[in-house]
Amino acid sequence: MKFLKNLSVFLLLFSLTACLKQGEKPSIPGVQGPNLNIQDGKIVVSLVLTQFNAPFGVNYPIKKLDHSTVYLGPYMDQNGSSNGTLVKASFDLKDVESDEFEFVPSETLPDGRDFPFLVNGKLPAFALHVPDAKDMTFYASKKVFGFFLPINLPEDLLFDIPFNIEVNGKKYGVGSLIRKNSNGEGDGLVVLLTLEEIRQNPGLNKLLKLSKKNKNRLF
Repeated sequence: MKFLKNLSVFLLLFSLTACLKQGEKPSIPGVQGPNLNIQDGKIVVSLVLTQFNAPFGVNYPIKKLDHSTVYLGPYMDQNGSSNGTLVKASFDLKDVESDEFEFVPSETLPDGRDFPFLVNGKLPAFALHVPDAKDMTFYASKKVFGFFLPINLPEDLLFDIPFNIEVNGKKYGVGSLIRKNSNGEGDGLVVLLTLEEIRQNPGLNKLLKLSKKNKNRLF
């Protein structure tokens, strides 16, 4: 019976993890990703900056989010080659369950421009700035979690390019390349997860629980 129980857990893990297929994303100069995964009971959004090499790895806390962090450090690919920098935001859903996140301000992009994929351009969320982590700005509420990462995009990018964040063919959020503003600044990548869609997905919820028992394993 114990063998059958272990086998059933293994098959469940395999069926869930083997199917974490990332959706299509636009080609982003200097960036691989972003990807959505599960690790240690947290939602992980990761990407690789191919044109920036961090000398060492550091975990940075995110203000107001006691159990969530962002990691920046050297990236090593499956062939053992070290090239580029891994950016990994690990988000714990329990960080936004307090009453503090019930009523949140309306935020814009860091340079004051509207979000391109919202009707009124304003995002109801706290804007949490982490200067040491590549000057990233995180956005958090009970409904959304995500970030804006400043990166240099081509001068000829004349329009913002929104795209869906998908895993296994299901949408869990949106992203967008943000063009430069009129001053030639403010370009970057924004990624926002819609937390209600994550909470309502039984497969991801099982995986969040199982990942707590399989420490450090990335699903």
